[in-house]
Amino acid sequence: MAPDTDTGAFTCRWAALSLSNIASVFLPDILLPRDESDSMVHKLVAVSTTGGNEKATGWLREHKIENAADVKVYTSWEEMLESGGYDVVYISTPHPLHYEHVHKALKHKRNVLVEKPATMNRAQYEKLVSYAEEQNVVLMEAMWTRYLPATKYLQEELLPKMGPVRRVYADFSFPIVSPELAHSSRFLDKQAGAGALLDQGVYALTWADIALNSGTAASTKVTYANSMPVAEVKDDVDDINTVILSRTGGPSNKQEAVGIVTTSMTLPGSNKPAFYRRLQANKPAPSVRIEARDAQVSIPFPPIRPEELHVQWYGREFIDEEGMEKEEIIRKPIARGWGIWYQADVIAGRVHERQKNGSSRGEVIGAEESLRVLGYMDQAREIGGIVYDQKLEEIPSSA
Repeated sequence: MAPDTDTGAFTCRWAALSLSNIASVFLPDILLPRDESDSMVHKLVAVSTTGGNEKATGWLREHKIENAADVKVYTSWEEMLESGGYDVVYISTPHPLHYEHVHKALKHKRNVLVEKPATMNRAQYEKLVSYAEEQNVVLMEAMWTRYLPATKYLQEELLPKMGPVRRVYADFSFPIVSPELAHSSRFLDKQAGAGALLDQGVYALTWADIALNSGTAASTKVTYANSMPVAEVKDDVDDINTVILSRTGGPSNKQEAVGIVTTSMTLPGSNKPAFYRRLQANKPAPSVRIEARDAQVSIPFPPIRPEELHVQWYGREFIDEEGMEKEEIIRKPIARGWGIWYQADVIAGRVHERQKNGSSRGEVIGAEESLRVLGYMDQAREIGGIVYDQKLEEIPSSA
């Protein structure tokens, strides 16, 4: 990261390992124009793709990447990690490849933002967390929803006022799979990590984690899981999943709260519109509902990008003269674009601080939260019978 001579802001230089579908949203989002008063800007300086220079050039042009001619194209991801000049590498390959790609990046002392789920299981990410600390670099899972204004407000302002959370419902279901979707699609390829639990459940379980574990030292674990596969698709790709979590605590370790998490990539709604258009559809029911002693809050679809918090207050100090609940809608709009840039600012800010002040040990932003959610998915897969090729789950002996 270096000062920008025109604006005085710091420029975070990014490399992209893979020009994936999510990269086509993430990279343009972080490169959106900013106010001159902003203290940070982002710049794409390198990409790696197996498609060659022509594909990369076309991709950069299609997505209107500023100064595209100056972006260095690598046809070898290993070479980019070994020799490129940048501050953070963004890794958005299919999640079974994350461990290998992140480990290689850390080996070459790269700061890494890796798409969610960060790895196939908790054990793999635990290894990467330790390695990032040893290598004195910054590692972060790209769970961008945690860093949006509405989510931050919920955690920092609302939840402390609502009293103890007793129950949470979290659903992320929308029809990715349609009759027109080729069976060779990444979303139906188990060797590429396909399945609603890993692809969508990571979001729903993140909301359950936020609701059940913010500001508490209690223990949360999965107590029940059921999985129904996508119909007429080989390899039992999981689709309709139901996961129940239990939070226990106190001297007697009694149950204090419950979370009900659901996913589907075939239900509900039309599967005709384009992928990101479907994410903007109106739904009759909220995606998330958090019920606490004194209030409940619901979050409309899509749960990945909240901008409103619908709150009903029913604690004794909140009800009106007739004893009825009070309701309000708290709006926390995203300043621009999809809002994926908020997480980019977080990791870039930490990298910049470490460049200025020095450091003796690496750090992993959100490590505790990421590891908890990966653990929930491990438990749900074991109980619900969701199985992947064991090779995808391994930690290579050379790592």
